[in-house]
Amino acid sequence: MLKRQRLLTIRNLVDRKGIITVNEIGAELNVSTMTVRRDLAELAEKNAVIRVHGGAQSPRLAQNQDQELSRLEKRDLHVDEKRQIAAIAASLVDPGDTIFIGPGTTNEFIADYLTQSELRLVTNSLPVFESFKSKADRYELCFVGGTYRERSGAFIGNLAIETLDKLRMTKAFVSANGVCDSTVSNANADEGQIQRLALNNARHRYILADHTKLDTEDFYGFYNLADVDGLVTDEGIEDDQLSDYGKLTHVITSVN
Repeated sequence: MLKRQRLLTIRNLVDRKGIITVNEIGAELNVSTMTVRRDLAELAEKNAVIRVHGGAQSPRLAQNQDQELSRLEKRDLHVDEKRQIAAIAASLVDPGDTIFIGPGTTNEFIADYLTQSELRLVTNSLPVFESFKSKADRYELCFVGGTYRERSGAFIGNLAIETLDKLRMTKAFVSANGVCDSTVSNANADEGQIQRLALNNARHRYILADHTKLDTEDFYGFYNLADVDGLVTDEGIEDDQLSDYGKLTHVITSVN
């Protein structure tokens, strides 16, 4: 295949899939990953693709991501993967823990899998709080208030920061809209500040992100992946992603 034809084929693959890995392109075209990386670099210089960790992203997908999806829009996406991640997160909790669970439709499923006793739950997410409300007789629920952000169901702002700043947790479980290289990101800076504070105030820190969030970026980078104890994701993670992210933190894809 001539180089010009190969570049056009790669561009069409990226546009069709939205996000594609170097290994996927190499297998599709039967060329080395080194060749693919060179071609992607050339296409990126022409703004035909956007380079991301381990592959490339379509510029059209990036434009669509500029508009943050609401919680209701996210709720029905990748439900099986979210439930898998929620079950893993629940398995990491020990009896007597104080845990922070941040906003996110993945986190809303954690309540379905927690069976441990004597837990204290801290959250700034109204939907997460609602998911645990029926278990108030079993757990101590601590709700962090502040300024309500309807799009995500989270409470943010100075009041939330002042409250959370005084709290110390055993474990924090924080969702992400994107994980790329070592940067963990979300769509809103105010929410990101709360998530960073919760992670900093926890003894053990976990980022929750399904495989579609890997090698992608959102607006606000709020944490370094190398500073957390684990990246909890689903079994859809690619082998090269497992290797690359495994160099930064422990990647957890199944219940221990």
